[in-house]
Amino acid sequence: MKNLSLTLITLLLIACQPHKEVSPASNAAPASTLAKQATSLKADITVQGYTSTLQNIDIQFLGKTIPYTYSDGKIANSRGYDWWVSKHFALKSDLPKEKVTLYLELLEMAYPHYVALFGMEPPNIERQRIAVVYGSSRARVREAMLDDGFLRGVHKTAGGETMFYNRAGYNFPSHREHHQRYIVIHETMHAFHMALNGHSTWAPNWITEGLADSVAHHVYDPKQKQLTVMVFDRAPMNYIETGLKQYYSANKPTIEQINDDPALKRGLNFFIIHYLLSSPERALYFASFIEQLRLANPHSEATLSTANSLLKKTFKDWQAVEQGFAEFVQNIKPSFHIVSGPWEQNGNAYWLRNTDSSERARLDINPANTATHPIMDFPAPAQHPLINVTDQNHVAALIEFEPSHIHRGEIGIALQKERSKHNQQYRTTFIGEEHANEDQFLALNVIDGEHILITASNIDEFATLQIALAPQIKHAIAKSGVLGLNIAIEQSRLKVSVKAENSKIVEQSFLVPLPTSLAANLDAKNISLLSKNNNHAITPYLFVENSIELSPSNATQLTNPWLFENDSLLSRAFQTCQQHRSQLVNCDTELSDLLAKIPSRDHHSRVETELNFIMENYKKRLSNNGFKTLSGVNTHIYFNKQQAFLRVVNPSDSALSISAQVSFTNNDAEIISTQQIDQELPAGIHNLDLTYPKDADAIVIEQHLQWQSLHYRATLQQSTVPFNGVTLNITHTQSDTGSWLFNATLSGPYSGKTSGNLILSASSFTQATAVNSQQQTVKIAPYEHKNYRFELAQSDTLDLVTITALLDVDGEEIKLVKHINLTP
Repeated sequence: MKNLSLTLITLLLIACQPHKEVSPASNAAPASTLAKQATSLKADITVQGYTSTLQNIDIQFLGKTIPYTYSDGKIANSRGYDWWVSKHFALKSDLPKEKVTLYLELLEMAYPHYVALFGMEPPNIERQRIAVVYGSSRARVREAMLDDGFLRGVHKTAGGETMFYNRAGYNFPSHREHHQRYIVIHETMHAFHMALNGHSTWAPNWITEGLADSVAHHVYDPKQKQLTVMVFDRAPMNYIETGLKQYYSANKPTIEQINDDPALKRGLNFFIIHYLLSSPERALYFASFIEQLRLANPHSEATLSTANSLLKKTFKDWQAVEQGFAEFVQNIKPSFHIVSGPWEQNGNAYWLRNTDSSERARLDINPANTATHPIMDFPAPAQHPLINVTDQNHVAALIEFEPSHIHRGEIGIALQKERSKHNQQYRTTFIGEEHANEDQFLALNVIDGEHILITASNIDEFATLQIALAPQIKHAIAKSGVLGLNIAIEQSRLKVSVKAENSKIVEQSFLVPLPTSLAANLDAKNISLLSKNNNHAITPYLFVENSIELSPSNATQLTNPWLFENDSLLSRAFQTCQQHRSQLVNCDTELSDLLAKIPSRDHHSRVETELNFIMENYKKRLSNNGFKTLSGVNTHIYFNKQQAFLRVVNPSDSALSISAQVSFTNNDAEIISTQQIDQELPAGIHNLDLTYPKDADAIVIEQHLQWQSLHYRATLQQSTVPFNGVTLNITHTQSDTGSWLFNATLSGPYSGKTSGNLILSASSFTQATAVNSQQQTVKIAPYEHKNYRFELAQSDTLDLVTITALLDVDGEEIKLVKHINLTP
């Protein structure tokens, strides 16, 4: 679990700038060459907890060459759009190269966290990519969606949308820069989710939207190329405030009540996800629940009830979970509150998006002294020579001036004295309206780049003061554009130091006398950022005690927030206990005691030693019966471009031996070909090709697996035709009487209801004819295949037949069209 104290803002993750290799459109190679080059792209990402740092990334320009994605056959080219690919993603966009690069970098940094949250990668991700569309406007995205067969654009209230039909996320930029990043991380999480099972409706809203919102609730530092996801406590798009308002407005709903309500409540979903992931033990139960729900694969109508029953079945004490959730939410105190804005955030720096000349924006920062939730849980600002914060009575701000705005507007920091009782209550539930003008604070603002104005709001005992910036300070600001504002609270005064740097650091210091009663009520941890009529960036620096240092290794690849190195071993031990609890008496209590030690990194070495001992004990007691959970080995048949392969996942440190007899059968279940597989597979993912004739109908694999001293035998069966959701296929023949017979095969969706019409029309190449059409009503269930037959009398004047499917697929209106040329 993240350390629940202010100390987390000291997690400094500084990395070198990445070397990007982006092929420009002007140097584009032939399509076949581009496709071949794109198969070996690299994404060098280091991960520490929820923070990813980009070291290097390959990005390939494909132009109009459509890459192989999980939307294969269901996504097209569009006017003005080009394709770009990175290791795991394919982006179709009409945006400038620098925006394309940014979004692919963000997605590659987010990818390890997508995998960690779902506990697996999409099958065939080594050879297939997740499709993303990012248009320059809502209208241009709608055009791309029409090209892909949809009959509408993104919903009017949405900033983006990921479609069930083709598993692609569609995004367009809003006016908010942090939202431009947020939306692509959010929608692509949905596309990742769909790539696992082909769809996402096997999970309820609080999972699909909760995970997507949580992972996209981010802080991005463009200077460090560093993305922190799963940020609980931040300023812009503050889901804490949204969640608290929804929680108290709905009379404190339980997890079960939120699960059973199909209405989207983003803040409540956000709270559930963070609560369940906030301890090692709950996180393991949640992972087990997600896996069971994915394997159950309920249709959308049964999703809520299935999730409800699985929650109570999976978590060992559901009432304790509900009670813990209530306590978690009711103790939440956000560190950030935007009183007035609009504020943007890059790393730890905040700036105003607009340039309003009359309204002063205010962002309050009030980190709780004690909390049961993460506090300011993203990397702290790097140390800076202009900043001096040495104890709890110090606070500072680094101001980075927009050069063209230096001589206008105001930017600064305020020390809060007291909030009105009305506003104190408002900050508890966020219901009603805030009376911001009632609060008391002491502000120090740099005005027009010329002087500092010290003012008090609702504090009678303080009169306004000002001091001009010294010439050497202004000269340094003009050269470097950076100013350090350092404040120390003393018994009856403020000690202020202003620092800037040209060839050397220059400093201007002054004192602000205060009534003793006022000074006693100021707290350097309770501050406000203030700005008006500029786009300057301001980074606050707060003093932190007992700081925690992360591992300096650039090779760290730990996605769990506790930085426990053998997370896979822990997961396998937990799953073994859950599935064999009757034989492993009291194993859950034993593991629970062990899991309680993981939040402290000092205990990690001991925990791993005990885990190894526990796993050896489990192996002796369960023998071959515990093979699947002890080894974590998973085998499954998947497809790469319609060709089946055996995917073997070995998450352990020990090699796996596989011996498999593969049989390929025809429609009559007769074996028409065989294949033998004998391999020794080290840790990792292995895709083993299956070779079979075109007329094979099914695959049967009799496999024998050996891991350490354990053995396992199992049989896998799979049709050679992969399921791809809603598709339309047409065959045609001519009858003995000369009539044309058309057979339309329509497959149902992964989930939800599908209905509509199939329409056949015929026309001539040489003359205008009357409209000749036939229509049939369609209603098809998930995974169902239905045949619809049309007959057309022979005619010398009919040359082209068009069959159109107009369908409503689980709320998505799509149009599928097939053309048949009757002329030889």
